[in-house]
Amino acid sequence: MASRGAAFWAAAVFVALLAVLAVIVLMLSDRDSTADRPLPPAPSGSTGPVSASAAAPPSMPSMPSMPSMPSMASTPSTTGPGECPATPKAASQALPAQPPDDVAWTVFHGVAEPASREHGPHRKEADVNRCYSRTPTGALIASWQIATRFVLADDWRRVVKLQVMPGPGRDAYAAQRGRVRTDTGRAVGGYGQLAAFAIASYTPEVATVQLVSRFAATGQLQVNTVTVVWSGDDWRLQLQPDGSISPSLQAVTSLAGFVPWGGV
Repeated sequence: MASRGAAFWAAAVFVALLAVLAVIVLMLSDRDSTADRPLPPAPSGSTGPVSASAAAPPSMPSMPSMPSMPSMASTPSTTGPGECPATPKAASQALPAQPPDDVAWTVFHGVAEPASREHGPHRKEADVNRCYSRTPTGALIASWQIATRFVLADDWRRVVKLQVMPGPGRDAYAAQRGRVRTDTGRAVGGYGQLAAFAIASYTPEVATVQLVSRFAATGQLQVNTVTVVWSGDDWRLQLQPDGSISPSLQAVTSLAGFVPWGGV
């Protein structure tokens, strides 16, 4: 397990979480770095796991400017200090067949993140973006946001503590992540960007989301399958027992079967 984790993190030093993201999001030294870096999704039946070298494309020369959402980050809650606002009963529980229409994008350590006035995050506290709606769309946005930040955030330990479900997976991830320098991954660049999604399954308690990452330098597409669990008053990331974010990290050749969506 130790060698496996070390291999995952080193290969892309975040370059390969979730894919998801300035990673999307990379995970273990060799193996995790390749998966988390690009960060999210990978549906079963894809073309197979991506090699470490393929998952770590050269740094992206530039990121287009994106509109910020100052009011989004500071949206107040009427439920009390630290609590998340309740999801309106009228909120749609339908699986999204197209991208949310009220989303703005911001860049976090080189990775574009979506935010919605309706679905969250409704609270921003330093590196922690939280309080998502208890809906399929809320789970979708939470899966990309958390999968990105628990790898790339300066204060990743706080993100892990507040937004990752406790258990063997969280303990394994924290131990492995603690041995990786964040600035190393940022220096090489080349993080995957969200390109598409598919919600594999959803209940108000557990959602499984497939996130597709695209690497600008190569055009390569990678998919991770991310699970979020409703715990307390918000969605939280559920890791695999070995600390990885996804049971599989695979390459796909097209976005067929996914809903195209991205901020870059």
